[in-house]
Amino acid sequence: MMRFPSRAAAALAAFGLALAGPAAAQKNPADEPHTRLANPPANMPSEAQIVGFLDEVDQSGIDASQMALERSKNDDVLDFANRMIAHHEENRRKTGELGISASRGELASKFKEKRKATASRLGRLEGPAFDRAYMAAMVDDHVAALDKLDRKAIPAAKTGALARHLQDTRPAVEEHLEEARRIKASLGAR
Repeated sequence: MMRFPSRAAAALAAFGLALAGPAAAQKNPADEPHTRLANPPANMPSEAQIVGFLDEVDQSGIDASQMALERSKNDDVLDFANRMIAHHEENRRKTGELGISASRGELASKFKEKRKATASRLGRLEGPAFDRAYMAAMVDDHVAALDKLDRKAIPAAKTGALARHLQDTRPAVEEHLEEARRIKASLGAR
């Protein structure tokens, strides 16, 4: 990667924006994954709803992973499932220590529906078909969790403790996603 002196970089950036037009110069904070909105829109979840969402995400990971421990024979899948149970139980404990009572809002409700559908689908599968479906569900769940963390939960967190917990949780979710993608790819599409 080439590095330009700061003056040259600034000139190139300004030149690029001038060529791209005024629309390129404007950024929408909601499109930036780590941007905290100064004035979150009214449809943002309450802190109690964020805690309810975290609880549902953790329960979803635990339930699917417990099913994987019962049905899978694949070492990578079993190792992943054990880690998911341990990590989600630990995250649930840390969320509980915040002292914010959970409330079921839209975010939690959608994850609960997704959790039930996943359990139903996985419950009909065995062997390699189960492994592929479980890992696909783990990829989908972690993608959805990251999206909701970035676009709803993190921008809406008001207390320092909850905001720190969400910021601490996010890299773990991203790490789980990358591992789930790797394992899913190793299983093939048969």
